Amino acid sequence: MSNILSGHSRTWKFHPDQPDNRDRLCRELGISPRLAALLLNRGLATPEQADGFLNPSLHDLPDPFLLSGMEAAVKRLVTALHKDEKIFVFGDYDMDGIAATAILVDFLRRVGFTVNYSIPSRLSDGYGLNREAVARAAAGGATLALTVDCGISNLEEIEYARDLGLDFIITDHHQVPEKIPAAAAVINPHQPGCAYPFSELAGVGVAFNLMMALRKGLRQAGLAREVNLLQYLDLVALGTVADVMPLTGVNRILVAYGLNEVNQARRCGLRALLQACRFPRGQQINSRDLAFRLAPRVNAVGRIADAGSAVALFLSRDRAQASQLADHLVECNRSRQEIEKEIYRSAEEQLAGEKELAKSRVIVLASDNWHPGVVGIVSSRLAESHGKPTLLLALDEEGIGRGSGRSIPGLDLAKALELCGARMLRFGGHAQAVGLTIARQDIDALRARLDRYLSENETRPDARPELWLDGVLQAEEITPELIGELSRLQPFGCGNPEPAFALSGARVSRAVKLRANGRRHFKFSFNCPGRKQPLPGIAFNFSAPAPEVGSRLDLAFTPEENSWQGRTEVRLNLIDIRNLVKN
Repeated sequence: MSNILSGHSRTWKFHPDQPDNRDRLCRELGISPRLAALLLNRGLATPEQADGFLNPSLHDLPDPFLLSGMEAAVKRLVTALHKDEKIFVFGDYDMDGIAATAILVDFLRRVGFTVNYSIPSRLSDGYGLNREAVARAAAGGATLALTVDCGISNLEEIEYARDLGLDFIITDHHQVPEKIPAAAAVINPHQPGCAYPFSELAGVGVAFNLMMALRKGLRQAGLAREVNLLQYLDLVALGTVADVMPLTGVNRILVAYGLNEVNQARRCGLRALLQACRFPRGQQINSRDLAFRLAPRVNAVGRIADAGSAVALFLSRDRAQASQLADHLVECNRSRQEIEKEIYRSAEEQLAGEKELAKSRVIVLASDNWHPGVVGIVSSRLAESHGKPTLLLALDEEGIGRGSGRSIPGLDLAKALELCGARMLRFGGHAQAVGLTIARQDIDALRARLDRYLSENETRPDARPELWLDGVLQAEEITPELIGELSRLQPFGCGNPEPAFALSGARVSRAVKLRANGRRHFKFSFNCPGRKQPLPGIAFNFSAPAPEVGSRLDLAFTPEENSWQGRTEVRLNLIDIRNLVKN
């Protein structure tokens, strides 16, 4: 195979070989050439970097006091405990915000604070703080409030809180606006001048750092009630993976240890959720399970119901209550899937019915019949299938559109919205995902301004996306031993993708189309040179024309173990195909 291949939908590229560096890693770390090459492909060029990646340690976590605002936050909380002040925690309705709320509330209660919390309704409140919730907290006697996974953009709401005598500590990880709210402390790794060496923390990661720092501050003040912070890493892992944060640096450490806590399932609510999701007892749960099986069920309740029930699940210590709450989350997810199918069908009809919409470089659609809690998922599907940034808006009776946007690789959608100058009532988010509120009459102007921005700033609008592969495998190399070796790179996710390889000359011996929740999946069997038994394969969300039996293909894939009804097999999880030639 050449170094660059034209795949069906992407351009295949291979990382260059680095024999000298590879041999050095093999020699000093005692690892195989393949594992050394994979580490080099991930930018880990020195033995020290590679060893830290293969052996993440909590001892390598940076000092949380390096985060700007941390010292002021701890000082204010220690004062609050001395004075027996009531504390209020404001979270967000997604997995990250729910996880951050649950761990912070539990920790604060364990160390002696009187704490209550609030999660906004996606349907009636929208993203972030709102005046009504702030007023309720102050009326309930709270004098100090903390935000998790929100707050950095709530300038007016925090000014309103100050008038009510309510101090705020903001912990957030979203884009920092030009003007930051006047709070007792603001902790956000993206703040200019912040000395913390890793900026890509999830909201729950910022909250966990606050807990680390506060525990130390309470010890120094003689107020310590010892709490083992390891118990919170299950939810730190869930929130970090669900929010698609890069699984490198600090996040890799937190998620690696968090997965250990998830698999021990000591949290009552987590055990109930695993049972409701029908995980077999003893099955090892990995980051993919967090992203695609657990997090969607938690996110679903925030999309179509009250996300506070998810916080209650993770705080619960009662088995019966936890089981009931977990079943509720699973049922919400089923309802969400049905709503999602209908919105996707409706959006595709709009695109097919209006040529001007289809020609635009951005997809911006709205409807009076869409559910505002589900449009974000459909935005993601449309962005992927059409290769365009996508914003979907659910319009209410007053003509106000609340919605979500998803970007494409290489485009900072938050920055694009900020720079295009469109009129929005509310807006927040980061490079790949945004939330916004906008009046009906301003939607067309938003689409036009974004289209113009993309026309002026997009460098390669017609280029096919690149697919970087870790190498070429022969069929006989795809074995359980290979899977075991690759597992040393876990946890996989954003910033540390599962190793992907190419396989040449596979002949399709079986192709079965599957449909699940309106999506198109395929199961395959491939006959390959040098291998006696067929190799099974699966393709999720397969948008390309289905290859016929007898076709010879080049495959781009990740090798994986699939367990089903007590049987385990090695299979190919297909990413792309090329050379559809039937002999």
